[in-house]
Amino acid sequence: MKRRILEITITLLSISAVLILTGHSAAEDSRIQGGDTTSKSTEKTVEQVFKNIKVLNGMPQSKLYPTMRFMAASLGFQCGSCHVIRNGYIDAPADDKPEKQTARQMIKMVIELNKTSFQGNPTITCNTCHRGHRTPQSALLLPLPTPTPRTTGTLVAGPTDLSAGAPSADDVLKKYLVAIGGKAATDLITSCVVKGTTTTAIGQVVAYESEQLVPDKGHEAFSIPSDTGRPCTGDSRCEYARVINGQQGWLKSGAGVQELVGEQLADQKLSFVLFQILKLKDQYSSFHVSGRDKIDDRDVYTVNAVRSDNKVERLYFDIENGLLRRRISYMRTLIGIVPQQTDFEDYRETGGLKLPFTIRMSYADPGSIPITRKFAEIKLNVPVAESTFEKPR
Repeated sequence: MKRRILEITITLLSISAVLILTGHSAAEDSRIQGGDTTSKSTEKTVEQVFKNIKVLNGMPQSKLYPTMRFMAASLGFQCGSCHVIRNGYIDAPADDKPEKQTARQMIKMVIELNKTSFQGNPTITCNTCHRGHRTPQSALLLPLPTPTPRTTGTLVAGPTDLSAGAPSADDVLKKYLVAIGGKAATDLITSCVVKGTTTTAIGQVVAYESEQLVPDKGHEAFSIPSDTGRPCTGDSRCEYARVINGQQGWLKSGAGVQELVGEQLADQKLSFVLFQILKLKDQYSSFHVSGRDKIDDRDVYTVNAVRSDNKVERLYFDIENGLLRRRISYMRTLIGIVPQQTDFEDYRETGGLKLPFTIRMSYADPGSIPITRKFAEIKLNVPVAESTFEKPR
């Protein structure tokens, strides 16, 4: 049973996107919460794909797992806290547990509060009251934090305040492009093969391989050890793969092969190193420098950006060397904003480019540790068979 629950956990971690939204202006918060009310989606809704959906009707199917994880993180729960587990598998449609009925009532309450008081924006969430605990946290926690000192009636500048003379977003992105090798070098890239290691949901370190073809094909795979630590390559129950092929995508896990759709597909594509790093400016419809911050004691510019699919992100660029250090994306759901953070570290020169050899992904998931991928080698412009990007079996 423990193994099956582990496989389900890793599957959920692979599906989508542990930070709190801070430092946004009122307009930016409105954009993140409101999303794009004019866009139309052909993606199926949760009730069209999953059984026994009662209160999340109308939500795109790709947002179901991130929504579940957001609730779990907000209450400090795991899947089995509300759902029935039978023979090591989650029986999601079952209504046996009273906790599931309570969760439905609370979801209804949150949706109604936001509808009547906040124009339908997910301003009130599970985390507003629970803050990682099973019961709402109504009492103040002591000791209270020391108030921020004031000078001449003005708040002392914080790390995200915009400094005078900050560059434009275009200047930041141009410096970034030069830092990774320049436009001429990036335009020559057609493929990428990566070998290294990745951690799993419980911290195991396993071998990792990835292949990518520009502009929109990617494949990655790894296998988790058995309960006894024995490698199980060749056993489909513990082999994991993710494939992106243009407008199609699939995730293979111990639970089978799942189709990637909607925001889920776009987010999964951006987990591949080339797609995250190259053609960065082309991924956004708008962006602007919003302030300064620090990452590992290094000064960074923060850039608020809107992707071509209207998803909001925040990018962090090293002020000195221009490299991208962090990328946070925000998924709007019916009950809250779900963040996912990706950190880029250990940049090295390879094939005329400077690329990150360590990528760390943090999710809104209770008790989970960041997924860390460390690359031993990145080979550019090498042949990759088209069959690599077919649907996994």
